[in-house]
Amino acid sequence: MSARINTILIIGATSGIGEAFARRFHGMGKTVIATGRKELPGLETRQFDISNLSALSSNVNGILKDYPDLDTVLINASIQKCFNLFDPSTTNQSQVADEYTTNLTAPTVLVHLLAPHLFTLANSGTKATIFLTSSSLACMPLSFYLAYCPAKAGIAALTRIPRQQLSFAPGAAKNNMDIVEIVPPYTDTGLDKEHRDMTIAMRGGPEKAFQPMPLDEFVDKFFQVLEQTGPGGSIKPEIGVGFGQVGVETWRGSFGKVYEQMGLST
Repeated sequence: MSARINTILIIGATSGIGEAFARRFHGMGKTVIATGRKELPGLETRQFDISNLSALSSNVNGILKDYPDLDTVLINASIQKCFNLFDPSTTNQSQVADEYTTNLTAPTVLVHLLAPHLFTLANSGTKATIFLTSSSLACMPLSFYLAYCPAKAGIAALTRIPRQQLSFAPGAAKNNMDIVEIVPPYTDTGLDKEHRDMTIAMRGGPEKAFQPMPLDEFVDKFFQVLEQTGPGGSIKPEIGVGFGQVGVETWRGSFGKVYEQMGLST
């Protein structure tokens, strides 16, 4: 429900899905703080590289000092590499480590840094939200993306575990704070520009390769689902689009049922 969002920090907002979200929220009259490695014309932009883990604390503290009423965080930054585990010439240890740092370690550190602020806000009665962008590849990994797929599976877990912790929290926070997984399908952005032609060839050429969803179509469908609220104006725990929604429904219909039997919130 977009009405609960007033001031939103978007991590990884200077291209692709992140930029599209930033511009859409800004067009809705929201206060948007965009972060990335370059300036985003027309928007408040903080330039920093989330793979620089040692600088994240000071970057976050600076944003919270300037925006003490920040009520929503959307962690979207990602990189994607294509390599073959059995062909060392396709990558090196540093590239593998960098991909995990950007796609999983840094988002985890950012949640650690930002969750206490949002929890305090929610406990005072203000609606607060954390969005984390995973991928349909979190539930259906493909051989092209040896590090990207498991990192995105980690992001899926990173939404469920804090959600469980929140369900045990005393006070109003558990009713006012949402932790939401965004699950895109293969979307037409620059994420795979370095290897798109190669992966198309590996799938048998353009006639056989599955096509990406246009970015505008994905964003439109995301915002349609965002407005579908649950009890008390809560946001759905997952916002899946296209094949991403197939993954959400499959997980909810299987492992989600097991969690329900255990009495655990997911």
